[in-house]
Amino acid sequence: MNGDISVARRYAAALFQVAKKRNEVDAVAANLHEVADAVRGSRDLMGVMHHPLLTLDKKKSVLRAVFGGRVRPDVEKFLFLVVEKDRAIVLPQIVTEFDRFVDEFRGESDAEAVTAVPLNAAQIASLEAALQKKFGVTVRLHTRVDPEVLGGLQVRVGDKLIDATVRTKLERLSEQLKRVKVT
Repeated sequence: MNGDISVARRYAAALFQVAKKRNEVDAVAANLHEVADAVRGSRDLMGVMHHPLLTLDKKKSVLRAVFGGRVRPDVEKFLFLVVEKDRAIVLPQIVTEFDRFVDEFRGESDAEAVTAVPLNAAQIASLEAALQKKFGVTVRLHTRVDPEVLGGLQVRVGDKLIDATVRTKLERLSEQLKRVKVT
């Protein structure tokens, strides 16, 4: 799986650079999502993209019939390349990585806050403002309730984790107490 992510990142980076150079990031992102949704929604289409007995020309013909005129030429060529290199299986990861490049380009990031009880609107706004200040990006905050955190909160922004939960603090205290030697 790790290899798939690095492959997906390389393909996404290449497509992103082309889109950025042509000032078409939003249009390419929209087309890429359209392609990914169509592939995700059709077993037959994914089967065509992977079928070992179909020639590349036949695969391209099917893809043209499905996406011809609906997606930008760059996205169509990109899709052909992915199929030609037998990388269609990593298309969902390519879309995810492309979205990360887009977010970085725009200065945006998704964040998730996990709490024991629901946050009210004021708490959410305050947390968003604090995260935006700390990370220097516009944050799209999603919240989730998990009673197992006991109290406090756990926040993930991109690949960074801030764990200020009561559960984690109790686990650390327990570990410290286990190391104490009683004489």
